[in-house]
Amino acid sequence: MLLLGATPSAAPDAGQVSAVATVGTVASASGRLRVEVLSSMTPLRRGVQVFQVRITDTVSGTPVSGVVLSVQPWMPAMGHGISEVPRVTAREPGSFEVSDADLFMPGVWELRFTLKGSVEDSATVTLKLGR
Repeated sequence: MLLLGATPSAAPDAGQVSAVATVGTVASASGRLRVEVLSSMTPLRRGVQVFQVRITDTVSGTPVSGVVLSVQPWMPAMGHGISEVPRVTAREPGSFEVSDADLFMPGVWELRFTLKGSVEDSATVTLKLGR
């Protein structure tokens, strides 16, 4: 049977386990932290994104606690970001969920992170999105 016009759901069905993969890792501006971005959507495609972000100490590899994370998605080729601020939810120490990030165009995007609290730092993770 052929279904025309059907599209797969971007969200997994209830009870379905979705694997996440690292889509970008960088050292922070100070070099003291490692910022890792993970996604269940690989390869990355344009549209509303949900990312997991892990912040760890570069030397020890331990999660960094007491950090408030903010993110600004930016498309350098076009010179703009997005109009809505993505939601950042702290999970366990050093672990965050970034949701409602509408990366609406294919191409190269930057996730510009600012960290405040127990550590003051910044990092930029570059992502390539397909159609």
